[in-house]
Amino acid sequence: MRRLRFFLLLILMTVALPLAARLQDAIDSPIDPDALPILINARTDLELLVNQTLGSERPVGWSGSLDVTTPDLPLLIRLDLELLAGTLIGQVERPAGWFGAVGSTPVAIARDIRHDLELLADAVNGPNIRPPGWAGSDPLMRCSRATQALVNWLESQGGFTLTASINDPDFCQKAELEASLYVEAQLAPAASSDGQAASGPVTIDSPFAVAFLDRFARQPVGSIPLGTSIEPVARSYTEFSRMMLVRGDGFEVFMDWDGSTLTEAQFRALPDVNSIASATDCAAEWCTGE
Repeated sequence: MRRLRFFLLLILMTVALPLAARLQDAIDSPIDPDALPILINARTDLELLVNQTLGSERPVGWSGSLDVTTPDLPLLIRLDLELLAGTLIGQVERPAGWFGAVGSTPVAIARDIRHDLELLADAVNGPNIRPPGWAGSDPLMRCSRATQALVNWLESQGGFTLTASINDPDFCQKAELEASLYVEAQLAPAASSDGQAASGPVTIDSPFAVAFLDRFARQPVGSIPLGTSIEPVARSYTEFSRMMLVRGDGFEVFMDWDGSTLTEAQFRALPDVNSIASATDCAAEWCTGE
């Protein structure tokens, strides 16, 4: 049995993730099956990096373990990663964004190892330059914990699919923005405790509530009278824009949200105007035409 296990581990050290994922079912391992492939690939890539940088030498205390039958495997890989980082860049120095060892779920611990391994490889070789044979992982694992947690949770709930290109050098920033905009547009309005339904109808409370047919305020069509009831529909997500699309009796126009009884929190919770169908028009008595 020991010899069979040795050969299985040897195979895992030299094959790609798909085969490793299939073989893990044949191995009696106490490690979370979702975390195990991540750990296997992290160990193989860690060995590639240490071979590239130190040759046959290893830092003092190096385990080199890929014993998937021990629950301590994540800890042993993390310790080897920290030993290599200490050897290559300094005992107390770490790349910006380094996660380090943090107690969490098995998958999160494996994810953190992969994240820091990629940072170390960037620090040693330059961004996205890897030794031949590098297995790698889901590009999302290179992003911040918050971005990973948000994207994974949204996708698990259905309705959200990340579209940012994995080849984009700003992938993590694009993923964070995409997920955040989805929450603002789709989830925040329903979860807001001070939403429109709870606070009553929204009305115009400024004598300077100018209506426009476009969100860039280039086509004014008159001022909406004080006390007019409006239905906030969506807002512009352009940075620093205060424009929102509203509907009422005989009009569908853009206006500055501050000219109404809408709160800033309610304004921020409105969906992106680009995500809805709209056709601005103004036929009310107060409209002055284009």
